[in-house]
Amino acid sequence: MSRPPISCSRKRFPKRIVLIFLLPVLCATPVARSQDAVRPSLAGEAAAEARRQDIEHIPYNLMAGPIRFRVSATVGVEYNDNINLAETNVQDDVIIRPQLNIDAIWPVTQLNTLRLDLGLSYAFYIDHSNADTNGVLIAPGSQLAFDIFVGDFRINFHDRPSLQQDPVAEPALSNVIDYGRFENTAGVSLLWDMNKALLTLGYDHYNYVSTVSAFDYLNRNAEELSGTIDFLLTSTTGVGLESYAVFNYYDQNVLNDSNTYSVGAFVESQLTNYLKVRVAGGYQWIDFDSSFVNFFGTLVPDQGKQSDYYANILVTHRLNSKIKQTLSAGHESQLGVNSNFLVLNYIRHTVNWSIIRNTLLSTEFFYEDADDSGGFIDEHLHRFGGAVALGYQLTPHVTLGLRYQYTKKDSDVALRDYKQNRVALDGTYSF
Repeated sequence: MSRPPISCSRKRFPKRIVLIFLLPVLCATPVARSQDAVRPSLAGEAAAEARRQDIEHIPYNLMAGPIRFRVSATVGVEYNDNINLAETNVQDDVIIRPQLNIDAIWPVTQLNTLRLDLGLSYAFYIDHSNADTNGVLIAPGSQLAFDIFVGDFRINFHDRPSLQQDPVAEPALSNVIDYGRFENTAGVSLLWDMNKALLTLGYDHYNYVSTVSAFDYLNRNAEELSGTIDFLLTSTTGVGLESYAVFNYYDQNVLNDSNTYSVGAFVESQLTNYLKVRVAGGYQWIDFDSSFVNFFGTLVPDQGKQSDYYANILVTHRLNSKIKQTLSAGHESQLGVNSNFLVLNYIRHTVNWSIIRNTLLSTEFFYEDADDSGGFIDEHLHRFGGAVALGYQLTPHVTLGLRYQYTKKDSDVALRDYKQNRVALDGTYSF
């Protein structure tokens, strides 16, 4: 299940969270008492050695002692015919986007590995310089991670920063150019491999800081606990339980602090060599401090509680050696931008086509249906769109890319519809 991190309430953790967090542990206890050696451990020394061998084969292009680096630089130019996501008074512009990607891995010991993945970029707007990036952007997926293997345990310490400003990523936004926000997730996860079961426990602290004064009311922090237990029925199929609890605290008294709980089950199966499916579902509770939001001193009605199911499915299918597709769909509740929460239904489909030598063609499609719980705007919206991207390996060091993206939003609130077309051309040099 995908969800936005939610921040930490300064109340005592309710007793309910203890039960939710310990559920996977309680389920795992009988399994831990007696195990048959049916496969190599995913967390033991053999796994650490396998990872070390994988590292040796990764095509890194720079070395500094034991540290391997993979560095690339990209320069792109994009035309966007609606940078402000507007229905009227639409603004278009040409945007220059330089980017530097750094991947580094350091096998500190045979069992411990430090990894850095970092993408840094900037956006220059030719006609609307006021929309230029507020500082350096940090790409989603950037992380500093440290893995430790101890017996049948794998411990992962991580810090995952992101700094973005594109508003099209948030379905609830319209009439916005700059949705600048810094997000950081830091925490630890523990994987315990018991052969017939995999137990994972995690703790994360999350921070959200807006770089735009208009969205300062979204500044928040979070404490999140999670746990899963995966019972391996066969070498290709597992079923399990998943749970999480998140405590949300905003810096300003506009939107409401909240506690979120979720308990569910999942099944994951490699049905064939080419088809993999994961299905999950359960129940989600969100308790807010108030059934009103504070809209610049005016209390606006909202919903103070949310109790609903969540469900999601992910299908990965390789049709043949040249074509691979991914399909995902789901129903969930997440924190809102203009309200306490947003109920979201979505479907996304991606296909990668490697049908021409040195060329990768990808196509994307998405559809979203979202409904605010109340709040400032109380919007019900539909969004759909897609993209076509073409990548060509010109030389061993140079890759060219061309991408077209279309997004359309239909809202039941006046002046919040929009259409956006984007065409981008870029070149990447791998050192």
